[in-house]
Amino acid sequence: MNLEQFAKSAGVTLVVCDKDWGGKVAYKMKDSPNCMVAGFRTEQAAYKHWLKSTFGEHAAKAVTKLLKPARRMYEKEN
Repeated sequence: MNLEQFAKSAGVTLVVCDKDWGGKVAYKMKDSPNCMVAGFRTEQAAYKHWLKSTFGEHAAKAVTKLLKPARRMYEKEN
C-alpha cells in the first residue's frame, strides 16, 4: 500500500482547481465534504500535506516508514 492508496481508504479525494487557488490540486475529506484544502502543485504534495495535517509531523514520518516496506512486499508478490 502506498500513500495514495492509504489516503483514499481514509476518505481523501483529490480535486482539480483553478490557478486562482494557488495550485492545480486540492483535496477534500469524506468527513467534511464542504471543506477543501487547495494550492498544491502535485497530487503527491496534497497527499503528504493531508498526512501531516491529520496525524502530525512525527506520526506522519512513522506512517511513511510503515508504508514503504508494505509497498515493497506488495511489489514482490505481484
